[in-house]
Amino acid sequence: MPKISIILPVYNGEKTVEATVKSLIGQTFTDFELLVCIDGTNDNSEKIIASFNDERIKVLKNEKNMGLGRTLNRLVANTSAGSVYIAMSEQDDYYYPERLQLQYDCLEKNKDYGLVSGIAEHFNGKDVVFSFPGLLVSGENYPDDLMKNFLLNYTMQIKVANSCMMFRKEVHMNNGLYFSMHYPSISVDWCYILRFSLVSKIKGLNVPLVRLDRRQDRNSLTTQKEKQFRAARELIRSFYYEYPQEISTKDYKTALTTQYLLELNNMRFLKKMLHFVPCFLQNPSDKRWIPFIKKAIIR
Repeated sequence: MPKISIILPVYNGEKTVEATVKSLIGQTFTDFELLVCIDGTNDNSEKIIASFNDERIKVLKNEKNMGLGRTLNRLVANTSAGSVYIAMSEQDDYYYPERLQLQYDCLEKNKDYGLVSGIAEHFNGKDVVFSFPGLLVSGENYPDDLMKNFLLNYTMQIKVANSCMMFRKEVHMNNGLYFSMHYPSISVDWCYILRFSLVSKIKGLNVPLVRLDRRQDRNSLTTQKEKQFRAARELIRSFYYEYPQEISTKDYKTALTTQYLLELNNMRFLKKMLHFVPCFLQNPSDKRWIPFIKKAIIR
């Protein structure tokens, strides 16, 4: 039985999935299975994956598009009974060779942690232009206190690199965790991390584990910014209503401000100014507005 089950959802991935699979089957840690689910598309992704002829690769196929949450849940449900850890992967990312070994060693050594992630790099086709989360890049780590970590990931946006996280299957199963079928794209992972952080400690490795494809011409759900922003705002509201004892009104306003600032940074100047006032009035006391206002005045 493999120690690790890698899960890989694929949707229109023929341009990038070959490089992703190569990076996964080329890991220094070899005791794994790679479960791939083609989510209702008819491009060449399945043929590309089959061309590897590696017995560790298993392919599932949704006859019609089921979405990211359902596809991830199906993949988890089909992992081998004996696997101990589940490792996430995405179809347009490159995984550094020691990714699995480093995460396996970490979780084997730290039995009280249920999940480990690391640093993700943004790659523009030529250079690495950005690395996150800043918390790990600066040498720090996630709070061991469950509530502090929950609020960190709620108020400051997700601080766990979802594309390279590995978690204990027993923590997932024993706590009834699942990937939400309600949200698109990144909010699926954000929702999962928030719920996971309430039941188990999360560890971060201060090394890059994955290089994310962030070329401007790529085709990805995370490029659909308006849809992504609406889903993020809905998630912030939903958790505020679901966890009234854990999330204060101040926490809620802080989370919204974080989201608004993220949205404003992705807008052109005129649209940004029109969007700014109603966002600012939601939480004018947050000091993070100050540099934004100064920048707008100077411009």
